[in-house]
Amino acid sequence: MKKLTILQIISILLLLIAILAIACAVTGTGSGFLDLSNIARAACVCAAVVCTILAFVAWKYAKSSD
Repeated sequence: MKKLTILQIISILLLLIAILAIACAVTGTGSGFLDLSNIARAACVCAAVVCTILAFVAWKYAKSSD
């Protein structure tokens, strides 16, 4: 029971991190000589995708262990 609860909490935290990364990717703008906002935007999108996949796997593992 405790393992399932921990996996579900981890899954929820990963989803929250993914939502934050998407928000950072959407709002990240920049201008100037060394504009690195496109690189930061791509990193945020990649982090959001990875966190979403890990959250999905953790949630499915928690549900299949019942």
